[in-house]
Amino acid sequence: MGAVEIKDLHRNPQSNVFPMLLNLAGVAVALVALAKGWPADNWFWIAAWVAWLAYFQHTWMTIFHEDVHYTLYRAKWHNIMNGTIVGTLLTVPFSVYRHVHIRHHNRMNHPEDWELWPYVDPTKSLAFRRWFMVFDLLLGLFAAPYIYSRIFFSKHSPLTEPKQRRRIWLEYGLIVVFWGSLWGIVIYTGAWWLFAKMYLIPAWLSGTVQTVRKFTEHLGLPLGTPMEGARTVLPADSLAKAVAYTSFHISAHGVHHQYPQMPHENLEKVVVFERAKHGDAPVFTSHVRAMQDMARHLWHPGIGVNARTTTGATSN
Repeated sequence: MGAVEIKDLHRNPQSNVFPMLLNLAGVAVALVALAKGWPADNWFWIAAWVAWLAYFQHTWMTIFHEDVHYTLYRAKWHNIMNGTIVGTLLTVPFSVYRHVHIRHHNRMNHPEDWELWPYVDPTKSLAFRRWFMVFDLLLGLFAAPYIYSRIFFSKHSPLTEPKQRRRIWLEYGLIVVFWGSLWGIVIYTGAWWLFAKMYLIPAWLSGTVQTVRKFTEHLGLPLGTPMEGARTVLPADSLAKAVAYTSFHISAHGVHHQYPQMPHENLEKVVVFERAKHGDAPVFTSHVRAMQDMARHLWHPGIGVNARTTTGATSN
């Protein structure tokens, strides 16, 4: 595979409408089932639908990710509009996520990588990173908005242009209005249990799923090339392939960092080629194996300069 083939894989992407509608349908089916108590209003079915909903709520983050790369739709304005809607639901402004994620690509695993704070920050002690890891895993629903908001609210914020900041303030205002109104309705109607099983519990679980995915992508990995600094999954079984498809192949993570504008459906086609160039690249045949490799670093949660280089990632 050469430069011409790589260039061709950047062209003529397939429509993202079907995987996005599949994800939204997954959310809609679960919401209707929970609201109607279908097929039965008992703990087994509630737990099953909550778990189902948690997964498909997690895929909102991957839709959001495609928006910030302007790759979900062909038109830039369409990505911005969709990203603003999804960001409001996730309580992370689209503009904030885009600025953080751009830096994540430009300075992956470096101290300037705002998306992977505090694990990349050499000024944060191991004890602090351990405590924050627990917060991140158990309350990712709140940890993620905090991590992303730092780029805007920090006194060291690189976002200093007034027009840029006004836009972000408006997006935060939209979040406050939307969620303030929704919470007001819940309080007024007393629909606490309905709200808990249709949003709060699944969102809490999906926050944990998102944190595990983030850790699986980068935890314990040092500085290096995109392929060496991110775990890549090339799924071998049907379930793993279904997960990759519904999450826009974000699990081909090293390749995505290598070619951030390549249509997601083509990323896996490049994995073998890139792995041959980077023999030490952590490439796995399943999400479970990638998570097992990541789990070795949980007691020493560091990335980049904070990673324990003596126990680097393996491949299988």
